[in-house]
Amino acid sequence: MILSTAELCALGCALIWAINALLLRTLARQIAATTINAVRCGAAGIVFLLVMPFDAPLSSLAAVPWTEWGLLLISLTAGLVIGDTLYLVALREIGVSRAMPVSGTFPLSTLLFERLLLGTPLRPSLLAGSLLVGVGVILLAWGRAPTTTVSAPPVRLRRGILCALAASLLWGLAVTLLEPALLHLTMVQANAARMPMVALLLYLFVLRPSAQQPLKSLTRGTWLLLVGSGLSGMGLGAYLLLTALSQIGPAKAVTLTSASPVFGVILAVLFLRERVNAGAVAGAACCLAGVYMVL
Repeated sequence: MILSTAELCALGCALIWAINALLLRTLARQIAATTINAVRCGAAGIVFLLVMPFDAPLSSLAAVPWTEWGLLLISLTAGLVIGDTLYLVALREIGVSRAMPVSGTFPLSTLLFERLLLGTPLRPSLLAGSLLVGVGVILLAWGRAPTTTVSAPPVRLRRGILCALAASLLWGLAVTLLEPALLHLTMVQANAARMPMVALLLYLFVLRPSAQQPLKSLTRGTWLLLVGSGLSGMGLGAYLLLTALSQIGPAKAVTLTSASPVFGVILAVLFLRERVNAGAVAGAACCLAGVYMVL
């Protein structure tokens, strides 16, 4: 099987995200996720802004309709701001082993919104592949979950599940809206608009009102790691994702990037000597089978 450039971009994005997750897993326990995302998006945004004059004439931005700018703003607000925040709430309320499988269904929500909003025909192979990836993510989460878990009270359990489901829906909506928003924008221009806006929104509405001043507490080594992660994950990873999305559509691109947990398991076994059980192996197999079906 010969993969297209767009399919390779989607799988490359999944690999980059897995590497970033491995590098940031320790920092994520010490630093708020909003701080991590703000620094990473800000670093990537600066690079895209610097590269933008060499990508396409700046005058071409005047040809972008306001409707597309609006779709881009709605997309990043729904996905990177509200969706990510709800996912963080779900992580706090019900833990990774429950929040990850529920929110990991977003390839299916992307497929749903692509059908409803863009009128894209529903291909059986894409639906089956998305379902397999969803099942694989669930098995991977259970296979790597701690053997003992603290049961959450019913109220927190309901709140966490609802937040994870809402995050899944918002991520699917955000990715679907990107396709019509990119009709007159290059990948560099789109990311030059998205990343600084996300960093600015997080700073104004989350970091600045905080009394803890989280940015001032970061060490030089932490800054270097976050900036490097931003350039690779939010920079190169986002560029590859948008490239794949513009050529093969939201549902297929998202399903392929959902192979990221499989890469994460492989990297964790190789470099962290993590042990995985039969459930994790079955989950990885389901994810790979789902990716194969959509190729």
